[in-house]
Amino acid sequence: MTILRLALAAALLTTTTAAAAQSASDARCIVLSSVFSRTGKDAQAKQLAEASMYFYLGRVSPSATPAQLKAQLDQQAATITDANNGQLMGECVKKFTSELSLLQSIGTQAKPAATKPTQPDGR
Repeated sequence: MTILRLALAAALLTTTTAAAAQSASDARCIVLSSVFSRTGKDAQAKQLAEASMYFYLGRVSPSATPAQLKAQLDQQAATITDANNGQLMGECVKKFTSELSLLQSIGTQAKPAATKPTQPDGR
């Protein structure tokens, strides 16, 4: 579940202006991760695909209309074959895990130093 929570946080972070334009690779990764999360062979791979799907869904432009999004998803689905789906999904997961690692490193840096709570005077 930690991967899923971090994926959701990463998805929220990526909805900035830089990610406003839905890219073809993001649309392709949505299609791939959706399929792999349902049809993956082992539980860990399915969980990673699902987390990736949430990451890429977070990159969808809020200004994209349903028709635009459907057209882009359909266009990218047409480029995916049995021969290339594993490689393409690997690229999606690589980008996702890279962003996740960045987020984790930022979270580690932001933690305050552990200090012992002080007791009030007289106690």
